[in-house]
Amino acid sequence: MHSMTVTTASDFDAPETRPFLVKGSKTGLLLLHGFTSTPQSVRQVGERLHDLTGATVFCPMLAGHGETPRALAATDQQDWVRSTETALDQLETRCSRIVIGGLSLGATLSLNLAARMPERISAVISINGSTGLYKPEVVAPLYDLDGPEHVAGIGSDIANPDAHEICYKVIPRSTLKDRFILTNATGALLPLLQQPILIIQSRTDHVVDPENAKRIACSVSSADIRLCWLSRSWHVATLDYDQDLIISRIADFITSDARAPLLP
Repeated sequence: MHSMTVTTASDFDAPETRPFLVKGSKTGLLLLHGFTSTPQSVRQVGERLHDLTGATVFCPMLAGHGETPRALAATDQQDWVRSTETALDQLETRCSRIVIGGLSLGATLSLNLAARMPERISAVISINGSTGLYKPEVVAPLYDLDGPEHVAGIGSDIANPDAHEICYKVIPRSTLKDRFILTNATGALLPLLQQPILIIQSRTDHVVDPENAKRIACSVSSADIRLCWLSRSWHVATLDYDQDLIISRIADFITSDARAPLLP
């Protein structure tokens, strides 16, 4: 099994973990980090996408993240959805066309909003997104009333030994049920999603079952479905060996979708 670099409390004080806004055109990319993580995990991708496309890029901090596991324990899936909806409101004050995308739970949230708000979101990007495909041994412990308060973290699943994701090293067990609800609810919403979609999935992913990519592609109602498989990266692909490929595919997707007619 892979090894993980441990995040220390001081890492969350680093400027790269903070929310960021890169001002650009009237096309806005709402870019979302994953569960227990921070904007650090997608910052390099976001900044380079701005350079390539000129788009405005905004990455908020999801509720309960970038602080302590105790802060995360005080939140639930509705708080994470609300964080995303608030960020969408903010980006719409600057941009007339919105593309939403994210990594892991950030991808789940992107799919969720795109399915429910087709009039506000023009296109969606999922990078190793979860839609509720779990193994039984992952789900069963959620109902163990005598289980531990925390479980081991899932962050920094990266093939490149020189890369590191700043994330919580433990996860409040109470939040796992909310993650389960959000991912499964989003999976049920997929048929409502009609916008162009780019699905990026690592073939080796120790956090999210790669079969999620096929489920997304087969469940959405989009006419424009693009699927890109990553062969050299693990779950946190935005910090891994395929970072350049991810940036190239997203840049092409954003610019080609901009030339397409708007949905009726």
